[in-house]
Amino acid sequence: MSNEAPIVDKGTPSRLLIPAMVIATAAVSVSSSILTLFLVDVASTFHISVGIASQLATVNQAGEFVFSILLSVLAVRFRYKPLILAGILFALVSAIGNFLAPDFFTMQIFFVMEGIGTVLVSVMSLTLFGDALSPKKRARAVSYLVATLWVTALISFPFAGFVANVVGWRSIFTLHLLPISLVGLILAFFAVPSKSHESTEIVKKASYIKNIKHILTNKSATACLAGTILSATGPQVGIFGVAFYRQRFSAPLDFTVILSMAFIVVYIVGSFVAGRLTNRFGAKPIAVAGTMLSGVFTMIFFLIPHIWGALFFDFLQVWFAAVATPAFICLVLAQVPKSRGTMMSLNGAMGSLSRTIAPAVGGALLVLTFGFYGAVGLALGGMTVAASVILFLLAKDPT
Repeated sequence: MSNEAPIVDKGTPSRLLIPAMVIATAAVSVSSSILTLFLVDVASTFHISVGIASQLATVNQAGEFVFSILLSVLAVRFRYKPLILAGILFALVSAIGNFLAPDFFTMQIFFVMEGIGTVLVSVMSLTLFGDALSPKKRARAVSYLVATLWVTALISFPFAGFVANVVGWRSIFTLHLLPISLVGLILAFFAVPSKSHESTEIVKKASYIKNIKHILTNKSATACLAGTILSATGPQVGIFGVAFYRQRFSAPLDFTVILSMAFIVVYIVGSFVAGRLTNRFGAKPIAVAGTMLSGVFTMIFFLIPHIWGALFFDFLQVWFAAVATPAFICLVLAQVPKSRGTMMSLNGAMGSLSRTIAPAVGGALLVLTFGFYGAVGLALGGMTVAASVILFLLAKDPT
């Protein structure tokens, strides 16, 4: 049985709530796909190097980290609805701004805005699910949001390529991102409840420092935050995986593109399966097992000397990373329900920190070991295994 407080807003959330948050999540997921595909085009448009153009991802990630910390304060002081609507508006304005940006500096500003919108939508939608849905419905809803990230990429890649060939890469912001943002804004306006969960109302009366202390003195909550920092799974491993196949086995570019699309499909299916597994076995067992196996298979596949053997273990690590992610999120949502908004904001910040640490560690090891990818696998896989051990020993599922 759950020990969480009951819903105070009309008793039952709107049927449009989950679809609205799914579309809102899609709206803040498109820009990363655009940057992945058209980094060279961005560099050419503004007459800069690809290395400089790639800093759009850096400023976007920095904006997410900084605003995640700030949101841990805002989540205490404001209701979910204005924060979620503001996040979608940031994505909408960013789409228009990136389409019209006269120079690279201006585009960086709008990518920071997109990062802010991503944090607002992702953190507050998950927090809202934690407050508005029962644990069983919550697991399914979280799996939908995680799958949405990958479905968006799967759809965006071919669509963006078509649009760019017809009317130029900038038009993707207005022909793809802008319509999704508008639909998400309208749905969220009607679907997101104006009132918050009863426990959130209580938190608003407490000081921010007391709220943070409540989380950091909770052993289970702190273990979840530490696990988030150490979990170098999925896309973070993929950063080096594609380069590994191209350099170690001389795999052609077309092969790695098809491989990336296959991994996305595995993530989508794994995310949906995770919701069912979490409901049946609980969030902690699935999160611990999935994270552990993902880490182990990450350590293995970078060491395999044959491409098909490496692919076998790589697909296994992708599958278990996909299964672990929604369960891990559900476990985090179950911690300190009276401080859930702050907890999820801090978890978002730790996620941004992890996405910074993992590539830095992997890149440094490649330089120090003269291109030995096995060292990358052992490091990233070892970090992920350590995260699962911390969760197993210290985390609890209050539900």
